[in-house]
Amino acid sequence: MTNFAATSSEWEPDEDLDQGHSGFCSCLEGRWWGTNKPRVHTGFYNNILQTIPTFEEFVNPLLGPDQPPRTLYVVGHSLGAGMSTMATIYFLEKFDWKTLPQKYVNISAGTPRSCKKAMADRMEEKLAELRPLDKAVVCRVVRDEDLVAKVPPRYVHIGKLVFLTEDGHVLVGPKLDDAHIIDEKEMKALCKDNPQLAAVAAVEEAAKEEEVGQRGVGGDGKKELTSYEKTMKKIPGFLRDHCPDYYLEPLVKLYGRDLE
Repeated sequence: MTNFAATSSEWEPDEDLDQGHSGFCSCLEGRWWGTNKPRVHTGFYNNILQTIPTFEEFVNPLLGPDQPPRTLYVVGHSLGAGMSTMATIYFLEKFDWKTLPQKYVNISAGTPRSCKKAMADRMEEKLAELRPLDKAVVCRVVRDEDLVAKVPPRYVHIGKLVFLTEDGHVLVGPKLDDAHIIDEKEMKALCKDNPQLAAVAAVEEAAKEEEVGQRGVGGDGKKELTSYEKTMKKIPGFLRDHCPDYYLEPLVKLYGRDLE
């Protein structure tokens, strides 16, 4: 799956499934000869070629006009998130979701880039048609400084961005590039323009103060960290923010707040 050369291959699973890989010199095919099809990351593409037979056996029979309404969820984190992107391309290309009673949902976290621009544009066109019909949802969740969401270079993402700030706020569809980090000053500006977000921030700040009161404070007035938190603090932010629990914490809090 891992391809440090970050080469790309044409998306043509119908031709490559029998051999089980993209083929030798696939990074050159379509550039100076061939059909110039949309391209994806070779490592992820080779892996999805190994996975498609499983889809065909267990998943595809559950999708069709003769099947009951249901939602197909495809999720993943890190390399698994990259694979979920490949699965999204496969399912959006394979089925006409506008005519199916089923719905497609892809949620990924800490997702590496895996599409060349032509493929990303193709997927966004399909999603633009399916979203108003409530037939497809593709979201990629990015935690603050997470480095994995910014690599490899020369590739792009697909789907709507859900951004988790350093303070644990959940922003859906912000107009940010991959290198952007929301600092405290910008968060205050967002709260000023969005009263609902400001109310959430106030509730979370009160919860933090209550937690400090329950756990106690050190001599410097700061809350005492657990041994796990002390260990995690030693990890650089761009690596720490890729950890699954750093993704889950603000989402679990949001889920709990919705239940109240």
